[in-house]
Amino acid sequence: MMPLKRLVVATALSTLLATSALAQDGGARNVILMISDGIGFNGWLASDYYQGKLNQQSYQVSRPDGTTPAVYGLKHDSLNLINELGEPLPNASDPAEAVGAVEMGYDPRTRWLQFDGAFRNDYPPVSERYTSYTDSAAAGTTMHTGRKTANGRLNMDWTGTKPFRTIAQIAVDQGRSAGAVTSVQVSHATPASTIAHNVSRQNYAEIFNEMAASDLTVMMGAGHPFYDDSGNLAQPEVDEDFRFLGGEATVSALTSEEGLNGFTFIDAPEAFEALANGDDVPERVIGIARARNTLQASREALPDGDTPSGMAFNEAVPDLATMSLGAINVLDQNPNGFFLMIEGGAVDWMGHANNMPRFIEEQIDFDRAVDAVIAWVEENSSWDETLLIVTSDHETGGIWGEGTFTNGEGGPVAADRSDEAVLAARYDPAEDVFNGFFAVQDRGEGNMPGYQFASRNHTNELVPMWVMGPGADGFEQFTRTDLRAGQLWGEQYGWDGTYVDNTAMFFVMNEALGGAEAQPGG
Repeated sequence: MMPLKRLVVATALSTLLATSALAQDGGARNVILMISDGIGFNGWLASDYYQGKLNQQSYQVSRPDGTTPAVYGLKHDSLNLINELGEPLPNASDPAEAVGAVEMGYDPRTRWLQFDGAFRNDYPPVSERYTSYTDSAAAGTTMHTGRKTANGRLNMDWTGTKPFRTIAQIAVDQGRSAGAVTSVQVSHATPASTIAHNVSRQNYAEIFNEMAASDLTVMMGAGHPFYDDSGNLAQPEVDEDFRFLGGEATVSALTSEEGLNGFTFIDAPEAFEALANGDDVPERVIGIARARNTLQASREALPDGDTPSGMAFNEAVPDLATMSLGAINVLDQNPNGFFLMIEGGAVDWMGHANNMPRFIEEQIDFDRAVDAVIAWVEENSSWDETLLIVTSDHETGGIWGEGTFTNGEGGPVAADRSDEAVLAARYDPAEDVFNGFFAVQDRGEGNMPGYQFASRNHTNELVPMWVMGPGADGFEQFTRTDLRAGQLWGEQYGWDGTYVDNTAMFFVMNEALGGAEAQPGG
């Protein structure tokens, strides 16, 4: 077999996206992209059922002015690195061994033929890192640039040598402000994909320092080196404890009287509240909640509380809604408008952990942030000038309805939080029997829905997307249809099975902001 040249095999859709011009009546002053990381249709159902708000969330219903959100499925995939024989590189391989990359894709004609087809990497002897699903770095890159890349890359091509221009950079070049807000570390993959460029999402210190040196006006998230995840003071023990904020030297500069790069630094919950209320709004802000990893998902040893998990929340940190409003108040000082990415990052973490109560807690926090953003739009802007996109970057955990598979070792869900019980409850093709694709079942408001976690990892399932505002109809020209998915989740969400590739998100946002020249392929 002849060796392959260095190439990327692009899909017809990607080519279409790179050359298409969107038609719309008017542009957007503001674009707000809200990403609940790691949640698909079944995860959304689980949370909506628990809240008693099926298809009644603020972003799922018509607004008072008559604006009606459109709902789509979103396809997400990354590039699969291959060797000179065209074979996928195994998980532990050096990316330098790659001579090419091909797009993984999503085919509704084959998806429904095999239950574990969307998460087949979970089982030996398959150990191919780049098959079945994307990670947040590659997915974030695609949403922000319209370009596919390999897992782990941040706004770089699969070779790690060519940077991509992000929608935030375009917004800044147009004179707008830009920001990123998250419930996990501010240098984690999804917030980093707003503007950072790196060969590896794991290079947290490099990523934070690039973000802090960029033209971002707002950066908010966790990653505080002096607090644990339960609101307690914690003494950094090694240099790695500072990595999420750029290293010890960067943290010293950030928290000094002089500050870092013109940013005002805040970390106290009352400071976030004041910012959300519009009190003494500075020109630029880095807000780091007093939590090492996540706002709430990783908290431990707190008192009992009236929450899905039964544990009280950490009161030393703001919620995502407060951070989002604070960020908007800073960004909206620019008369030209802004671009803002807001992430509910720990939904994904709880999907990996197969922890449904905390998964729902994180999604509720995200929903409340969307509520706050929508209220701001309707009080301070309008749906004629602000485009809102509410979606996810991929699905995590392989969530399905109870009875989807019969577990040969454990019950449909983990009997306790032990590693053994969680592992036993997942799908194992060698021991379990697949019964059929069942959507998550409604057990009533305040009750855990009927569900099963099939996987510990990301999957390749479609995820939902709701959009409204100027340019929202731009997605229509990119639609395909998955009838089987529409049958599973269509009635619940008024969805007919139409979906778009996640590259479309960049091109719709780009056109909404004025249609800056699209990037060439490469």
